[in-house]
Amino acid sequence: MSNVPVNPKPVPEINAHSKPYWDGAQRGELMIQRCRGTGKAFTYARCWSPYDFSPDPAWEKASGRGTVFSYTIVYQPPYAAFKADCPFVMAIIQLDEGPQMMSNILHCDPESVRIGMKVKLCFETRSGGFKIPQFEPA
Repeated sequence: MSNVPVNPKPVPEINAHSKPYWDGAQRGELMIQRCRGTGKAFTYARCWSPYDFSPDPAWEKASGRGTVFSYTIVYQPPYAAFKADCPFVMAIIQLDEGPQMMSNILHCDPESVRIGMKVKLCFETRSGGFKIPQFEPA
């Protein structure tokens, strides 16, 4: 009998642009990018800045701290692999560095989550030991 779940949660497809982000996650770090021209931080991984379209933005380690900007509680799983997690929180996190990112909030009662709540980085381990950045109450 195998220890692999029948419906394992997906892991991302990594490309050249997202590789530094996912490499950081495997080290237990949250990596974000910063525009070299404007100095503004951003997420998701890109090969150019969304602010001035300059190529090759810089990668840096984020603090892993943020605030709940918005959220919803998910009661119906989007895929069978998420059924055991329901209900769970899907949130937009305003990172202390400025950009926003979508994430789950783990390790708390979904009903306790509030806009403005302080959160910190944690990781969910999926198939093959792959780490997914998530957040939990700070």
